[in-house]
Amino acid sequence: MQEKRIKYIEFSDSLRSLKIYASAIKTFRKYRPEKSNSESGGILLGYVYNRYDEIIKATAPTCLDHRAPFSFIRSKIPAQRKINISWKKSKGCLIYLGEWHTHSEIDPTPSSTDIEMIEKTFKETKMEIDCLYLVIIGLNNTYWVGRKSSKGLVELTKIN
Repeated sequence: MQEKRIKYIEFSDSLRSLKIYASAIKTFRKYRPEKSNSESGGILLGYVYNRYDEIIKATAPTCLDHRAPFSFIRSKIPAQRKINISWKKSKGCLIYLGEWHTHSEIDPTPSSTDIEMIEKTFKETKMEIDCLYLVIIGLNNTYWVGRKSSKGLVELTKIN
């Protein structure tokens, strides 16, 4: 089966929209639950604009990550290295925007562990923006996308 080629998928709420580009989606599809017995994940890198954000890169899991059928714990050292390299090469424009991982369910939703992780990451990360994104990829290329800010974790709605 050939998969539909898309430029980006867009999610939004009343405050901001988020475009996830094909380059990141390609990584999600490579590690989607149907392709692996373990959860996968990585970091999200992209650009920030006045009314929207763009995720253009999702990093692949590394051998230092903990991967199991119902959990994924990203290793900080290789992720931070990728963030630093991207930031430096882009002269400070391509930045860390959040986390992604897979769930083996048709309609993925964040677990209590996922919520604790994004809240802790938001609190501890020194960022140039006031939010982080959490993307969870489920079976059949389904998505749960949320934005964590000081006001809480809000689910975004797919608009295309």
